[in-house]
Amino acid sequence: MKEKIDNYLKTRGLLFFVIFICVNIIAVLPANNIIVDIFSHFRLQYLIFSFLFLVLFIYLFCLNKKYIVYCFVCFVLIFLNLFEIFSYIGRYESFNQGNIVKLALYNVLTSNKNYDDFLVSVYQENPDIIILQETDDIWLEHIKDLKKSYPYYIEHSRLDNFGISMYSKIPFTNTDIELWTDFEVPVVVANFKMFSQDLRIYGIHTLPPTSKDYFRVRNEMLKKINTISSQENSKNLVFAGDFNTTIYSNSYKKYIKSSVLKDCQILAKNVNGTWNARYIPIFRISLEHVLISPKILMNSFKIGKNFGSDHLPVYVELSF
Repeated sequence: MKEKIDNYLKTRGLLFFVIFICVNIIAVLPANNIIVDIFSHFRLQYLIFSFLFLVLFIYLFCLNKKYIVYCFVCFVLIFLNLFEIFSYIGRYESFNQGNIVKLALYNVLTSNKNYDDFLVSVYQENPDIIILQETDDIWLEHIKDLKKSYPYYIEHSRLDNFGISMYSKIPFTNTDIELWTDFEVPVVVANFKMFSQDLRIYGIHTLPPTSKDYFRVRNEMLKKINTISSQENSKNLVFAGDFNTTIYSNSYKKYIKSSVLKDCQILAKNVNGTWNARYIPIFRISLEHVLISPKILMNSFKIGKNFGSDHLPVYVELSF
């Protein structure tokens, strides 16, 4: 029986390991295309599986010394994935002062019917400003009581998972719904006057890169974030939403990492994922981002509890 198990581990283990190596190679290719993009997001998962393969080959090495080569390859993969993960880890910029604004980010999932769980989550966290994504007319009707606590709001309902809204306890100076790219993806924009300074917040939900056109549009939206932040780098800007990319993709590196903006999940050394909320934590990836301009400081970053959506909420405290 033990011999059969050992033979199975040798044959199937090697097959899966070759496939795993190929996936890792694709993930590090510099090409900016949809296939490389898809495989680039799972660095933490690759790291975990590299350790698991290492355990397997250490066991097989005890049976046959030739497996030392595979152990070495595992160490290389572990190093590469660790390097990729920790190359993004920044310094936590805690700056505890009175002038703090708390921002909440919710991708509610249009088909999610847990409206009360969402409202409980909001009231427990008590943010100053809320950005909602995937809001349709049904969602807006069920959460209309939110306006009692958040009297300043802008709502844009759609049926295609790209409705977007913003609610605030702080008055807007002006608001707008911008339509980005030739697909006219709505972006909610709100300007505030707080702490004697101007602040502009963009609520963004990019298209998922599930086709060549969607991949192009998502990248164009990331590029526009880069362009705006470069042209208005002296202003207090926040870009927040589900960007449908992780910090490891080539698109993120090209348009966001290279910009003047700071990503709050990197500042907080966060490696926990926000999607898919239905998966166990080690299989989640972070698609939610809160990008802030250089003058803004992050006081805290928190991923919230599941309220029925496929995305977990994000809460960030900012000061400037």
